[in-house]
Amino acid sequence: MRRSVFQWMAGVCLTLACFTAQAQDYPSRPVKVLIPFPPGGPTDVLARLVAQKLTEALGQPFVVENRPGGTGTIASGAVAKSAPDGYTLLVASTSSHISPYLLRNSGIDPMKDFSAVVNLATLPFYYVINPQVPAQNLQEFVALAKQKPGSFNFASPGSGSGGHLCAEMFMRATGVKMTHIPYKGAAPAVQGLIGGETQFICDSISTSHPHVKSGKLRGLALASPKRFESAAEIPTTSEAGLPELQISLWFAIFGPAGLPPAINQKLNREVNRVLDTPEVRARISAIGGEYTANLVDQFNSFLRVELPRWAQIIQETGVKID
Repeated sequence: MRRSVFQWMAGVCLTLACFTAQAQDYPSRPVKVLIPFPPGGPTDVLARLVAQKLTEALGQPFVVENRPGGTGTIASGAVAKSAPDGYTLLVASTSSHISPYLLRNSGIDPMKDFSAVVNLATLPFYYVINPQVPAQNLQEFVALAKQKPGSFNFASPGSGSGGHLCAEMFMRATGVKMTHIPYKGAAPAVQGLIGGETQFICDSISTSHPHVKSGKLRGLALASPKRFESAAEIPTTSEAGLPELQISLWFAIFGPAGLPPAINQKLNREVNRVLDTPEVRARISAIGGEYTANLVDQFNSFLRVELPRWAQIIQETGVKID
């Protein structure tokens, strides 16, 4: 019996030693970084910036590869099926990572099939209206929309997108009824709002706030517990009396399930170091986001609450995209 315990302990020590050595040597060859979107969007911009800095810091190329399609599942599926050795990573957004919940047969579990590495940035969703709507704040808009049920349209970047689901959550929380008008992307959706085709959107600061500043749109509230520096004049949903409406768009790095903890911790540490540089912080701020240093355990704790919440709203609203 004692011998078996010693053998088990020796095995554990050997495994830990292997993981430690693996992390010390990592990376010893190029690392592939997959993105579920075309070039040019905020996920792509952040991924390329972080990949460049990791290449400089760790001495091996972090090669970004765009694999759009399948509402994000082409890239995420490839990472989920890859070897858990740290040489294939995924940079995902909220929209791409929750997309398996919107598909009937994706074969991907957003929680179980990935190792969470680090949250890169967070942007609160932003409630914005066309200025022709006679409401100056969120409570006035809710009251007006209730007086005229179904008379307002809301824009989204597409069916099943984060903006679509955010608006669905807004309607469920407030009792407002609006008609969904999906567009092919955030920019066309915002233009539709400016043009008066729609009256409301749940969007990111980066897309809508420049038009709020110019007077083409009116910002009502940020779905955040605190004000954001990039839109400091806009009140939060808590200040507007709807504290339950707190929902964010986030960008994060994942590896496949089973990523060795030592490699995961090393990636987390190095990425946090990169994100804390003035250059990267400035770029995150430029897209309306904020970064807060987060350990692997902290990010996992966040996802254990965040992902089931999205799954629940998708189930309750019945939104599907296939």
